[in-house]
Amino acid sequence: MYQLKRYSFKYLEKIWKSMETPQMSPFLHYDYMRYVHQSVVFFKPFYTRVFCVLSQDSGEVLMICPMKLRVDFKYYTLLGDMQGCDIADMIWKKDLSEIEKKNIADFFFAEMTSKMYLNRVPADSVFAAAVPMDRVSYTRDVGYVSIAMENSFEEYLQRLSKNMRHQINKTYNRLEREGVEFDFHIYENGNLPSKDLEKKINRMYVDRLISRYNPEREGSFFWKMYYRTVFQYLKHDTRSFRRLPNSFMAVVMSGSEVMAFVSGFKTHDKKTVAMTRLAINDNFDRYSPGRILMKELIEYLHNNTSIKVLDMSRGDERYKFDFGGELYYIKDFVVEKS
Repeated sequence: MYQLKRYSFKYLEKIWKSMETPQMSPFLHYDYMRYVHQSVVFFKPFYTRVFCVLSQDSGEVLMICPMKLRVDFKYYTLLGDMQGCDIADMIWKKDLSEIEKKNIADFFFAEMTSKMYLNRVPADSVFAAAVPMDRVSYTRDVGYVSIAMENSFEEYLQRLSKNMRHQINKTYNRLEREGVEFDFHIYENGNLPSKDLEKKINRMYVDRLISRYNPEREGSFFWKMYYRTVFQYLKHDTRSFRRLPNSFMAVVMSGSEVMAFVSGFKTHDKKTVAMTRLAINDNFDRYSPGRILMKELIEYLHNNTSIKVLDMSRGDERYKFDFGGELYYIKDFVVEKS
């Protein structure tokens, strides 16, 4: 009924794009995954594996599962399982029934007898449901948060807690009282920040990453330059942001200084924008730049776009819930050899 075959990433471009749906996560788009693939190939030239399930009768591609091998060949991971790519999943031919998808996924796991680390899989996906639990040695749920838009920004504000509305007003009153001016900028539809601004943003993001996740390297000039170079020139999400028309960035500036920013990508139907990078400038902590950013961004989305969901992606930090976020889950699995 089915057959499993491997194809080159480039060969599948036309087929993959024909499978994309308006609501599909931007992290599953071929154009985005192309930069992920290039990044993997740059560091590990011979380790990508793009598996497809085909109809045995027609040879038509029914499912695409892009994967990569670990450098020691001990197990597979999903190609999109990396920082800056918050969802990884199978790509399906349009109009397949849920039963057909389940049968295809079951066939895939029956054929894939190697060990697999399957991370960042949406908990409600057919892929997650088909993972053979008798082979699973570890699994966990990881919290993600999305914020739904209301009919108007005024309605949205009323959904927030009274304390949160008070905190927003308090932030803006402090700015006015102390004479701190700010500008809010949106970059979308091919309108990109200047190279100078992009460099400032990337440096701020990298410095915050180091202080949060590698504090032992915070004082190292070498490590700072290394991370800045990687994020400025090599990271797949930096490169794709510059080149893809669905990229999106919001920036709060005070004069020539960046107070806070957030960036990500929109779905094909422009109903969801998924964010992967956010950072605030600690020098402006007194003025709650993250709060300013979120308020200005959500107001902009209500008044100027068709966006219905602001997906804040991985992490269940409190500020996301303060701004009306709702929890959803992705799953991580360790699937042992058959």
